[in-house]
Amino acid sequence: MKRMVYIIFSVMILVVFGAFAVGCSGQHNNTDNDFVGMSLSQNHMDFTYCYSFYLRVEDDKVLFDAQARFYEEPYEIILESCEVDSSYMEELKKIEEKYSIVEYVENYKEKTSSLQVMDETVNKTTVYYNDVDSKTADTKSDYQDELYEFFVSLAKEYASCSITE
Repeated sequence: MKRMVYIIFSVMILVVFGAFAVGCSGQHNNTDNDFVGMSLSQNHMDFTYCYSFYLRVEDDKVLFDAQARFYEEPYEIILESCEVDSSYMEELKKIEEKYSIVEYVENYKEKTSSLQVMDETVNKTTVYYNDVDSKTADTKSDYQDELYEFFVSLAKEYASCSITE
């Protein structure tokens, strides 16, 4: 009888370790070669401070989505799958390399809090991969301004394609 308890206990340990190993091997481990797009967004209590940008490679085209508001002309830009020059993707990759954004997003662990501020400003960065997978993290202040300025200048350059025109 004592042996049976040890056998059951050993089998249970093997099952737990097996499940753990399968779960860990299922985690997505991307390399920079998988990186095909990036988005930057901000949700704010005041809608005029909200924005969303998304640059990606899709079907051998570089496409750009943008939704942003400004206090000067153009007051609003909304772009949906706007085809842009491929050099912008190369520029985005340079910014990514400078700040290791993909690595940061890959290793990001969301902090859970018992308090939730309902009107809190939320900034997110999402990295998209070849296999249609994506990973999102809170935007890091190290790269936020440069990435935002890159996307804003791109949106303003293609403002004539905005659906608000």
